[in-house]
Amino acid sequence: MTTAMPPDERRREIINRVMAAGTVSLDTLAEQLGVSRMTIHRDLDLLEGQGLLRKERGAATAESSLLFESNFHYRQQLEAAEKAALARAARALIEPGSVVMIDDSTTSLLLADELEGCRPVTVITNSFTVCERLRGLPDVHLILAGGVYNGTLQAFYGLLCEQALGRLRADWAFLSAPSVVGTTLYHQDQDVIRMKRAMMASARRRALLLTPSKFKTVALNHLAELSEFDRIFIGRQLDDETTGALRQAGLSFDLI
Repeated sequence: MTTAMPPDERRREIINRVMAAGTVSLDTLAEQLGVSRMTIHRDLDLLEGQGLLRKERGAATAESSLLFESNFHYRQQLEAAEKAALARAARALIEPGSVVMIDDSTTSLLLADELEGCRPVTVITNSFTVCERLRGLPDVHLILAGGVYNGTLQAFYGLLCEQALGRLRADWAFLSAPSVVGTTLYHQDQDVIRMKRAMMASARRRALLLTPSKFKTVALNHLAELSEFDRIFIGRQLDDETTGALRQAGLSFDLI
């Protein structure tokens, strides 16, 4: 790498390196890209402002925090096999002719790949990526809840989105969340919470898909209680202590 690299190209390279590694020190980025540490600081300030990554203790990271949910494309790379297994299990809930809501999560997204055999089906979503995967498919009636587009999360939010979801009804809503503490779901972003709550309110039944890592992360804002869901699917790698605590709390769930 040389200092002649254009700033936009350099920032794309920073994103690629951080997405691949999860966390990279500022000194490493400066050395690898052949620029000063101050230049990397300025680049990271810009990228953090766009919600693409964050600065933390002398490093750039794509990992989530209390206030920051990871970039959609980064989350897509994580636990892909576990998420696919959860989506296959949840697909059994969908009967031909159903109306389902699919949220903006990378876990629920994979449900869009499992709809063969469920058609005809109506899918309501705020996720641009779900829309891209399903548009044009035969016997899939697709309804996209619009609003303010968030490029980092690849989905639509805000008042228009919430109002659209509130005027619709569905047989099932399929959701996920970035954090579980005890028997409570949390999320970093209040706009996302309002969207998910609108889906929950508009569906007759609610299904939750969780990978085990969600029980090891934290987020700022209360989203929902696990008891609010009719079906809960959790990756079978969930540790015995957490499994026992959930059963002790009287929760019913499927380990997939």
